[in-house]
Amino acid sequence: MKTWLTLALCAVACQTGSAQAASDVADRVYQHGNIETQDDRRTRAEALAIKDGVFLAVGSDQAISGYIGPSTEVVDLQGKTVMPGLIDAHGHYVRGFQRALFNCDFPSSTPAPAIAEKVEACVKRAKPGEWVVGGAWASSHANTGGVNKAVLDAVSPDNPVYLLDDTGHNGYVNSKALAAAGFTREKAREMPAIVTDDQGEPTGILQEDAAGALTRIIPPMSDEKYQAVVKHAVEMANRYGITTFVEARTDRPTIKAYHDVDEQTGLTARVVAFLQYDTDFNESRETQRETVAQRQSYLSKNVDANNAKFYLDGVPPAFTAALLNPYQTEALHEHHLPDDFRGHLRMTPEALRKDAIELDRQGITLKFHAAGDAAVREALDALEAVRQANPNGHLHHSIAHVGMASPQDLARFKPLDVTADIAPPIWIEGPYSDTMTEVIGKARYARTPPTAELLKAGATIAYGSDWPSIAASINPWPSLASMVHRDIGPEQSIPLQDAIDTMTRGGAWSVNQSAEIGSIEPGKSADMIVIDRDPLAIPVEDIAKTQVLTTVFRGRTVYQRDE
Repeated sequence: MKTWLTLALCAVACQTGSAQAASDVADRVYQHGNIETQDDRRTRAEALAIKDGVFLAVGSDQAISGYIGPSTEVVDLQGKTVMPGLIDAHGHYVRGFQRALFNCDFPSSTPAPAIAEKVEACVKRAKPGEWVVGGAWASSHANTGGVNKAVLDAVSPDNPVYLLDDTGHNGYVNSKALAAAGFTREKAREMPAIVTDDQGEPTGILQEDAAGALTRIIPPMSDEKYQAVVKHAVEMANRYGITTFVEARTDRPTIKAYHDVDEQTGLTARVVAFLQYDTDFNESRETQRETVAQRQSYLSKNVDANNAKFYLDGVPPAFTAALLNPYQTEALHEHHLPDDFRGHLRMTPEALRKDAIELDRQGITLKFHAAGDAAVREALDALEAVRQANPNGHLHHSIAHVGMASPQDLARFKPLDVTADIAPPIWIEGPYSDTMTEVIGKARYARTPPTAELLKAGATIAYGSDWPSIAASINPWPSLASMVHRDIGPEQSIPLQDAIDTMTRGGAWSVNQSAEIGSIEPGKSADMIVIDRDPLAIPVEDIAKTQVLTTVFRGRTVYQRDE
């Protein structure tokens, strides 16, 4: 039950009476609102005061009126709902907006035949021989034969093409790209991630490390383009009410761009960058480790680079997620895999634990990509080793995706202080859900991830869009609705208030910033949004339609919806 914050309660943090010290005069006061504070008691308030970028006081209209001085800006909310600024604890904003601004962009819902049409249009805009890079094609197409190099060769015989799929793990290329990477029949025998046909010829589908190896030969964008992407990413985040977001796999050009823009003009959102560590993606492992070692040089007011990301496995549709039990038999037969195939881990347990312990000792927050239940267990084992080796450690580490985690492993999250980073788009019906059902079956997919069980086990849950993987956009409101009424695995739906927690308090906890963000309380950063409806007072299906009217970051209005 919500409780209204009364003047008596506010008096603990506020001075009463009409005379206020100069330090208690607010820069701005919001009155006559429905303020969802998201504090420990989930209290509501009518008004709040902001000074020097932080919340000065929160309470009733009467109590907060005492903070109004001659220079105070007063905003009448007219009953509108206010929430803390939202936190996206897992996204790939630069990758997504880079594609939208400068690459060949199309949604994962694009039918396989139409992908060629999209690419053909992009080739016409490209210079001769220039790389055409884009996405995102539905990973389900790889299982139907609807995408292959011959299709791309027909529309791009002279320009190399690289298209990323909806999982962010697999590529689709033409013959020019294969040749540029040296991906021949002989190379495919050495690197199984280069998918081949029955005759051993590369098909144009690249998985995991093969996709990563190819991206390393694609010429990078200029610093100016990276900075343009960063500015656009933050602008779009503010439009949807997001004031803090995680770049969940950050390479050196990306962290440099965020840092440089923040130093030059100031970002209007907090960016928590998890630097990629020992991955097979677009940088060498040496470069990744160097960036982590040099992370302090990328810190700025709104950029936190004291974080690293491990990839323990891949994704189920490509049979690269590490499972405790084999994939579905029919799917294995169709792909000529043995009946006991369970995927594989990308790091040895010994190497993972050694690196995790050392990074934690250095004060680096860790995130583990774990799409399969075997990978989840390995991440928990590594974090248990971290807690034992560094008993005085205080960082909240997280596991991303938490696919189909076993009940005994769910019970380990709370005692190990591990946050479950979950992406609701994964359980929304569409091409991806069809493929997931085929490869892991309905029962396991219904628990991908087991949100209700995580909540019952006392785990902290943080929302992440994982955009542009699977998700159509960074818009968090459809995801909020889907947590309350899941398409896939409805028994794993969670109460609305708990779902809101994942986007506020849970997100703040996951990035070790609970003292500063995640709720509207005196002393915290004045990050808040004004929205056009109260999610707690409307049908669930209407939550997805929520519009952000105003976004405030550090006390400054950074987005105002046009009337």
